[in-house]
Parts: sequence; structure tokens; C-alpha cells
Amino acid sequence: MDTNKKERILNRRDFVKKSTRTAMAGMVFGTLPLATNATIPKGGKKIRLGLVGCGGRGTGAVFQALQASESVRLVAMGDVFKDQIDKSFLQISRKFSAEQVEVPEQHQFVGFDAYKRVLESCDAVILATPPGFRPVHFEAAIQAGKHVFMEKPLAVDSPGYRRIIEAGALAEQKKLNVVVGLQFRYTRAFREMVRRIQSGEIGEVLSMDVYYNVGKAEVHPRREGQTEMEYQLRNWHYFNWLWGGQLSGQTIHQMDVINWIKNDYPIKASGMGGRTLLEGPDHGEIFDHHYVEYEYADGTKLHVQSRQMDNCLNRMGFNVQGTKARADERFQFIDSKGNTIWHYRDKDDPSASQVEQDVFIGAILGEHGYVNNTKYGAESSLTAIMGRMAIHSGQLIELDKARASDLSIVPDTFSWDMKMHNAPDPEGNYAIPRPGSTKVL
Repeated sequence: MDTNKKERILNRRDFVKKSTRTAMAGMVFGTLPLATNATIPKGGKKIRLGLVGCGGRGTGAVFQALQASESVRLVAMGDVFKDQIDKSFLQISRKFSAEQVEVPEQHQFVGFDAYKRVLESCDAVILATPPGFRPVHFEAAIQAGKHVFMEKPLAVDSPGYRRIIEAGALAEQKKLNVVVGLQFRYTRAFREMVRRIQSGEIGEVLSMDVYYNVGKAEVHPRREGQTEMEYQLRNWHYFNWLWGGQLSGQTIHQMDVINWIKNDYPIKASGMGGRTLLEGPDHGEIFDHHYVEYEYADGTKLHVQSRQMDNCLNRMGFNVQGTKARADERFQFIDSKGNTIWHYRDKDDPSASQVEQDVFIGAILGEHGYVNNTKYGAESSLTAIMGRMAIHSGQLIELDKARASDLSIVPDTFSWDMKMHNAPDPEGNYAIPRPGSTKVL
């Protein structure tokens, strides 16, 4: 194949990908399509973007934001760890030009107050730290008048949930755009499936099941001289105040889909769980298996199983059982005789994580209507919090009581040498929640 023909084919593929993303973003709002790299004139409006939380997800979100428009400029980065900033900056600067990545050393902020310095430097911010920090960071960003993309979950406890709701209402008043990283809502296949279910194609929904069964997270061994705070931050997947447990950190994606289908949120939760393979000082305080039975106001039940165990059967998905057929994560409807009566087959769907950044950046540029995902992001986060409460306590948790709880699992202040509320015992072991005695409300 000659060079010119090959270049034309590659350019055509790139155009198709951008066009598909643009159409998808337009479909989310049912309005004019978003601007893309090809349609935003150089010298036009520039968006100064900041990043708070420079791990893998934060770095990936910046990649996608910079790809959404040439108008985006990364101008500030913040993290509690300098090595995280260095790694993230290197990855981003290798992929994008110096014109789009304008982060000098003096705009690479380190420490617990780094988010404040980032907010002083930007118009829009990506919040991708461990979620225990999310309410504080989101509140500060909205008060500072910044547009926000924030990763899920939005909170790990009830006081944090309420701060998110209040900040989201303030964002509405200020017309600050907010996009939440529950990316299934930006997936064409999910949108089509949910539309069909809500229109009655599988009949009346009778019950729902969710699965998030995977292996355990990486462990970063304790180093000599390391404070307890640093150890927990390096291993944040193993601590409830930082991650919220597996329901919040992972299973929330599938539970949010069910809430979307129901156009509602559970009013009750009960369940059980524990630790079987996670043990000893290296694995913090989280449970490694969970089961929750949620109940919606109409009496339908959602059954959730969630597991972090190596060398076990993995599944990330769901079943929605209707009177006519059932739906699952393969985007298909199967009737009672085993016949597939609908199947989504489009193989060219754009990345949902890219589409949500196209929507976020496009909204800031004024290419479509205002967007604020805070409400469903917060309510699905509370769904996960309720599940943790039910499992850790062994009690029935009601939505109204969960919303009103003043019990926080997150420290009021942060410092490297602080006395941790969940510090290990002299043997290095952490206190594990005990159903029947652990207080959650």
C-alpha cells in the first residue's frame, strides 16, 4: 500500500472515531453535537485544566480531556505524593504537545492542601483522589467557581454525601458544569438497553441481580520510617475511610445502572459479608466478600454479590428479570424459552470515558446545554454506603436514617504524622468490623 493511501485511510478512521464520539455526546443531550478538535478554531476560548489526584484514573481522565478539544490546557497538578505527579506528568507530556501541557514545576503542588493551589490556577478541575477526600475537594472547587469532573464514588459516609448534595446545589445556582465518572451512563449500548427496558420490552421488572467478583487489589509493603497515614494512602483500597469498601469503589457502576433502570434508589438494605482470604496487617480493614439485598419503594429487590478473591470465578455484570424476558450485561434480552429477542451489536461505540470528557469540555465551551450529574452520582454513592452499613452492622438500614446519620469515618483534618482513628494494634493488625456490634449510624 502506498504511503498516501495509507495516510488517507488512517485519517478517515480518525475522522470516523471523532464523528462517532461527537454524535454520542450530542445524543446524551439531544441537542447540537459537541465541538471536536477539528471544529474549534485556534486562538479561541481556552480552558485551563487542573488535576487533583495524579494516579492512573486521574491521568487517564486528563488524556481524554486533552483529546476532547485543542482548547484544553493542563496548567496545574496536585497530589500528596511527588512521585505520583512526576509519573503522571511524564505520561501526559509524552503524548501531548507543550502547548497543551503547560505545567511548570511551580504548578506541581504536593501535600494535603495541594488542591487549594490547583484551584487557584484553573478554570476546570478533575478530582481523582481516593474518594474519602472527594466531598472536601468538590465543595472547595464549587465555592471557587470551577467546573468539575469527579470520579466515583462521591463520598464514603453520610456526612460526605450531604456535603456533595449541598455543593451540587450550589453548582446549579452558579451554572458550573459537573460530570461524574459513572461512565456507563455515557455508553450508547447502556443507553439503548435502558431505554428499551423502561419502555417495557422485557415486561414489568420483577427482580435484579448485580455481580462484581474480581481479584484483590495490589499491596504496597510497609517501608521503614513510613507513617501510618502514608501507608494507608499508598494502600487506599484496603481502608474504608479512603475507599468506602468494594461496594463503593467498584460495584457502584452496576448498582448505578439498576438505579438508572428503576429511575429510583433503594429505601432499605440488609446483608452480610466478611474476610476469608484477606488477613493480617497487609490487608487493612475491608471485607473481601459482600452480599446485599436492597429494596425499592415498589417492593422490587436488588441482590448484590461482590467479592475480592484471587483464583475464583470472576464476573462483572447484572441480570434484570422482567415478566417477558431478562436483560444482562451482554446487552441482550432473552425470553423464557432461551431465545434472544434483542441484542445490541454495534462494535464501533466510542469509549464512554472519552465521551464523558467530550461532554464535560463541550459544556464548558458552550456547545450544548448545562450538565450536572451530582444528584445521581451522590444517590448511587449513598446506595453503596447503605450496603456497607448493612453488612458491617448486620442490621436493616433504611434510606432516611442513612441520609441523616452524623457518623463520619473520615478524619476531620489530615497530616502525615497524625494519630489515625483506625491505627493497627501493637501486632500490626487492624480492627475489622463486627456485625452485631459495629456502629454505623
